[in-house]
Amino acid sequence: MPDDEQTAAARWSVRSELRAVGRDKPLLAVLGAILCLYCAFIAGPVVYAVLAINGIADFFK
Repeated sequence: MPDDEQTAAARWSVRSELRAVGRDKPLLAVLGAILCLYCAFIAGPVVYAVLAINGIADFFK
């Protein structure tokens, strides 16, 4: 194994990955909020309209 690959493997650890996730918490929160808004205001009504066209939407009332 070349020296570059050995040092890269040595630097990776579960702890370093968890620290990276910890640093990205604001980004993950924003992405989660965007996903929730997308589902609530875009995907949900589109799916409901498709179901209404097919006559299945009565199940959700």
